[in-house]
Amino acid sequence: MKRVLLTIGVLFTSQSFAAAPVFCSSPTMAYQSGCTSTCAAIAAAGSYELAAGSYATCEGKITKKMVDVRKIELGKTEIGNESRCTIWEGDDLQFDLSGNNGDFSSKYPIVLSKCVVGTTYDALYAVVGKYEEITGESVFPDGTGKKMRTTSTFGAKDTGHDNTTANWLDSGPALDSGFDDTSKYYTYPPGWSGWAYKKLGTKASDTDLSSASNEVMYWDEYKTSHSGNTDTTTRPGYNCSPSDSNECYASVSGHDDQYAGVIPSSNIQGLPITLKESDETLDLEWVRFSPVRGVNQYKGLEVLWHNDSGTLKYVGIGSSSDGGYLEISNVRSNEGL
Repeated sequence: MKRVLLTIGVLFTSQSFAAAPVFCSSPTMAYQSGCTSTCAAIAAAGSYELAAGSYATCEGKITKKMVDVRKIELGKTEIGNESRCTIWEGDDLQFDLSGNNGDFSSKYPIVLSKCVVGTTYDALYAVVGKYEEITGESVFPDGTGKKMRTTSTFGAKDTGHDNTTANWLDSGPALDSGFDDTSKYYTYPPGWSGWAYKKLGTKASDTDLSSASNEVMYWDEYKTSHSGNTDTTTRPGYNCSPSDSNECYASVSGHDDQYAGVIPSSNIQGLPITLKESDETLDLEWVRFSPVRGVNQYKGLEVLWHNDSGTLKYVGIGSSSDGGYLEISNVRSNEGL
């Protein structure tokens, strides 16, 4: 049985494959380049500061993060000459990325028979299920001891994803008195752009959820990519980052619950490779970093907060990567397997 070790959190990010999560030594609500501030660390340090009327994010703790992979292809990043070939396809790579387990197996083998000998491949193309099933929680960063948790109000899967984000994204400013459009499950603060958050309720709230349970929420990774990847011309059929023609996503024809993404060699150790006549299989592994790194240090759930006239309220959540990298090795024949 060929072992396939994968995670989705890093598959569609542009981070370096060697970068483990780094946590801020002086955590704040303000964005700090190169490090992560968790809500718990801000509370413990007593460093909460957010001006009235402002919005900010910090990391909460992910408790469940189910994702699945459907197909993996070798290919090139060269636009118009992608030379894609399927090396794995199956239905048994669904796993939980909230724990420390990094070993995930598939009964379906990796095969290179559909690829072209002599071709140099510098990318993977992956098809994944677009919905992540997640649960999580966070203490309030202001040190009050209250908790927010994932909620069921907008937790279900919703339809639609296109570049006209107004069709599915509520960008109305009435976050305290109530969102403008309760038929839409995602929002972002007035004046913000480039990312979206799934609503936690019909309005921003400071209700303490300490005694509640973490409810399942289905995070639509493909939908939220449209709020930042707005270039639809550079790589035909894909939505790409305006600054990176390889940070791209595409719908899968006939499968509204799936999407495809480009994974360039910058995210994969072992690429590029040039296939030889004897090459029939390879090892593909996910070198994973634990989502819990230490006391008040964890990755996986981004929480959006709002200071409503001096009262801190939670607004929404997003799924964030816990770090790691893919590694291709041992390109070989099947002889002896």
